[in-house]
Amino acid sequence: MAKNGFRIFDSDTHVGPLINVLDQFMTDAERKKLEGWAQYKAVSQKGDITYNRGQRRYRRKLGTAQAEATPGGYMAGFTGVKKKRAVSPLVDADAAERIKDMDFEGVDVNLTLPSGWFGTWTSADDVALEAGMYRAYHRWMEAYCGKFPDRLGGVILACGRDVKSALEEIKRWGKSRWAWGVLPYAPYGMPLDHPDFEPVWAAAAEHDLAITLHTFTVMPPYAPGGTDNWENLFLQRSASHPWCGMRNMASLIGAGLMDRYPGLRIGTLEAGHGWLPFWMARIDEHATTIRSEISDLKMKPSEYVLSGRYFQSIEIPEGVKLTNAVIDLLGEDVLMYASDYPHGESHFPESVDTVLEWDMAHARKQKLFWDNAIRYYARCGLK
Repeated sequence: MAKNGFRIFDSDTHVGPLINVLDQFMTDAERKKLEGWAQYKAVSQKGDITYNRGQRRYRRKLGTAQAEATPGGYMAGFTGVKKKRAVSPLVDADAAERIKDMDFEGVDVNLTLPSGWFGTWTSADDVALEAGMYRAYHRWMEAYCGKFPDRLGGVILACGRDVKSALEEIKRWGKSRWAWGVLPYAPYGMPLDHPDFEPVWAAAAEHDLAITLHTFTVMPPYAPGGTDNWENLFLQRSASHPWCGMRNMASLIGAGLMDRYPGLRIGTLEAGHGWLPFWMARIDEHATTIRSEISDLKMKPSEYVLSGRYFQSIEIPEGVKLTNAVIDLLGEDVLMYASDYPHGESHFPESVDTVLEWDMAHARKQKLFWDNAIRYYARCGLK
């Protein structure tokens, strides 16, 4: 399928996982452990089940003295983008429904990531439950993506508190058709450059899996500033998302990850993209002035970004002028199209059409829509 001559690879979309869907992929032991989470169980009007342990509620309006007495639910206060057509309510349970939405908008491929609430497992002391839920997620991904292997892919979730289990999961699923990347899940306060993650990076490189760095907002593991944005969701969403991406990519580059694993690809998702040129100049400066606090790098940090092994998804609202400016500065091989479907921030079903209308050279748009994503998610096997 092609739209206006372009194939469309959406490099950052989300999928569930709803517990009522995941249940059939869980073990009896995991179901038993969840009985102790009854106070954190959330059931939607549709009957969809999630958990909200560790959830933060930003309920103070700017200009007021304190948060509202009634905090509201997950992402309370967020109204989302007005849509001409609603996302199918079944996309988190039925891959065929997702494909219908993709076809309607003109999207060929989705890289799927778990929705933000799934980080809840990092907030408890029960590491065995956390690792078990990730195993169930992978079994579900095999079934969900397996129905449309050329159009749906996912990531292996790497538990930072149980690296042994993470490595077993990478070994188990690393050659699977659906597994295109590794998403590290670190508990709040654990840096991604922590040496405990080193075997995970090595296993990802061995299996040719991309490292996917995604930001988090109101659920653990919180973004930087997740606990100090003065209880305001506007500040949290505006500031912490990009800062999380900036911190994460700088920590891995500065730790020498791309030197130790010359074939490893790293990408930053859902953190915006307009900041990238500024950030490259800044971390280059401090790689010189604070050299003692990073690894002995073979190149400047900015050179790793431009090496063909670093990628970053766009935020469509940043617009054509800013996107063209970033590409003018960095070249055409870094940025990837993304919509954040099916979340409230997504402009579905107008995301693709919006970018298609951008004043941008055909070859540049081709890389944005397709070429860069298939280089980053190389295990997708698409050309």
